[in-house]
Amino acid sequence: MTQDPRVLLQKADKLLSSASGGMSWFGGRTEKYEAAADMYTQAANAFRVQKMNKEAGQTFEKAASIQTQHLNEPDDAANLLQDAFKVYRKSDPEDAARVLSAAINHYVLRGNLRRAATQQQYLAELYEVELGDMKRALDAYEKAAEWFESDNAEALANKHFLKVADLAALESDYYKSINNYERIARQSINNNLMKWSVKDYFLKAGICHLATKDFVETNRALESYREIDPTFSSTREYQLLADLLQAVEANDQEIFADKLFQFDQLSKLDKWKTTLLLRIKNSIEEAEEDFS
Repeated sequence: MTQDPRVLLQKADKLLSSASGGMSWFGGRTEKYEAAADMYTQAANAFRVQKMNKEAGQTFEKAASIQTQHLNEPDDAANLLQDAFKVYRKSDPEDAARVLSAAINHYVLRGNLRRAATQQQYLAELYEVELGDMKRALDAYEKAAEWFESDNAEALANKHFLKVADLAALESDYYKSINNYERIARQSINNNLMKWSVKDYFLKAGICHLATKDFVETNRALESYREIDPTFSSTREYQLLADLLQAVEANDQEIFADKLFQFDQLSKLDKWKTTLLLRIKNSIEEAEEDFS
């Protein structure tokens, strides 16, 4: 049977009070702080079992504070802050972001970039999913990618740079997206495991080029994609981009929609592509209205 977390919390408070007060000539203060931290951790886990997430998070933070301020155990404190993050995430996402950011900062100062990057990924997911804050999510994914890259984890870095590209495009930062898609495509072209994804990276970069409404640069981009991957010109992805560019330059939304429909019959367009392509289609309608 799980103990009452409130009783455990009271015991932890008494242990902390005992360690903080009184004479220290006879030693034992460190042991008292250790016992208090352990009791707070037990109380936090008991709160967690009862799904009292806010109380659990606050109690993990108390244990972490003892590890930092009194026991000089920042590694243990960071682990406790990660536990606080896990419970706060379900009920108090801003608090979750705060405690995980503190843990990440510790790992960075320790030079543990791989662990910092992994936790930064969780922070990015929190911003994106629980908080719906795309700007903070984008910044966090980018930082995770850079740290993975610094730790020579190229595959993990590219995974997160692609996430940055996806989010940046949705936030209308098309040039950031283009730079990431094109860079990863160039890196992937000679990788037997990655080269099959190159045509999709070029397709997404091409869609972003169309969204910028800079059709001269879009033409140049398509030429460069053919040079980087000579097989690209024979793909359905290349043909779609060429057809869409022609439709946009002609301000012909019917051809634009028809080419998309034909492509979608064989290769289902995902939500990201649909969102961006709808923006481009709407820009054709706006151009027609301005012209008329």
